[in-house]
Amino acid sequence: MHINRLVFLPLLSVLLLSLAACVGGATSPSQFYMLEPITGIEHKRPVGAAKKPVIILKSVHIPYYVDRPQIVTATDKNAYHLSELNRWAEALDHNISRVLAQNLTLLVPAEVLFSKNSNTAERTSFRLSINILEFHADPQGQAGLTAQWQITRDDGMALNRQVSYREPASITDYSVMVKALNECLNRLSRDLADELQRLTV
Repeated sequence: MHINRLVFLPLLSVLLLSLAACVGGATSPSQFYMLEPITGIEHKRPVGAAKKPVIILKSVHIPYYVDRPQIVTATDKNAYHLSELNRWAEALDHNISRVLAQNLTLLVPAEVLFSKNSNTAERTSFRLSINILEFHADPQGQAGLTAQWQITRDDGMALNRQVSYREPASITDYSVMVKALNECLNRLSRDLADELQRLTV
């Protein structure tokens, strides 16, 4: 009886480990998403137009609740879900900054640099700061972006706005959520481009 128990216990351990491996292997792999810049638009400056303005993108701040790899969605009032299986492929603030820079380069058009490139200060036409207050899909399946931005011209004139965008999304399909959030970001880019063009005149 004692010998049987010695044989049975190791076999049981092996069986449990095998079962755990099978269950773990059945877990869905994580999906990774990125925001992408606007495509399919060609915006050329007229022949003889002034030199492209230089925009310094000073900072893009995002709220701490979305400053994480997991994609965050609102599930109810004061309640949020962090998806372990649906994640951003890079730091969200870096992704948003890069997309904005690419969009403004195309839409203004302009030379867009990040604030680290301080050696271009003498060529700067505008400085742009953006503080994002909201960036998630809500329980009604609406993607939302709320942001405060400031454009400072080289002569010291500053323009401030708070803007909000909504796009139909989903409460379950993360690819649809990301595309809707991306469109909100594109709308912000277009509005910023319009203001920058107006200030350039």
